[in-house]
Amino acid sequence: MIRLSVVYRLLRWILLVFFVLPPASGLATPPQPTTWSYTVDALWFKDAGRAAISLRQIDQEHFEGEIEGETAGVIAFFTAHRRDRYRTTMRFHQGKLQPLIYIEESWRKRRHHYKEYRFDYEEHRLELWQQEENGALAKKWQTGLTEPFYDPISAFFNFRLGALGEIKGGDTITVAGVPYPEPEEIVIRLGPQEAGNRKATVAIRNRAFENESGLVHIVFDDHLTPLSAWTRVLKFGKLVGRLVEVKAPTP
Repeated sequence: MIRLSVVYRLLRWILLVFFVLPPASGLATPPQPTTWSYTVDALWFKDAGRAAISLRQIDQEHFEGEIEGETAGVIAFFTAHRRDRYRTTMRFHQGKLQPLIYIEESWRKRRHHYKEYRFDYEEHRLELWQQEENGALAKKWQTGLTEPFYDPISAFFNFRLGALGEIKGGDTITVAGVPYPEPEEIVIRLGPQEAGNRKATVAIRNRAFENESGLVHIVFDDHLTPLSAWTRVLKFGKLVGRLVEVKAPTP
């Protein structure tokens, strides 16, 4: 049976790398609220899951990004209609979005799992708080916040802003992810511009692949709109994510 916790961790990275290319201007200006909707195929199951990633503005300098996904069809039946949600509260500071709180939640049957990562820049500390059986939050882990760490959502939007530097074809960049349970790097390689499309690959090693190295392949059109992304995992075969809708507020 497919372990949906693994599929959703993978989906989270597919959503991240869908938009690794920054805007052509490369200017780090405040992001605009937008919602992207996706459908995911797993193995021989079409539309096995649905997901959306969105950004809303809280006030002049604070934003909240969210990824929400759920299984659908036959997969939903075998996974007790699992639903996952990831949220990050961020502060727009010096041209970048600083993650302040990153939350992971999942629901399956009557069970609710909740984790909260707290970025304390004054104390130079990153903490993980996890919900106990009684509903209370308990600190499970902490490490020094000695360098910039990015959760998938804050990394996603900083790439979109061009806040991590202008990226050209042939470039390779490395991003430090949240180092739990061990240090994690995301390595992005961009291919040259081709007629009608542009390709990129992202190499990751994390719990989504149960410590196996994996590549995610992305195809963009001439306007840098992501058309598709796919990866192959030994236990599950090919997983494909497809953009189906983009919504932005009207001026």
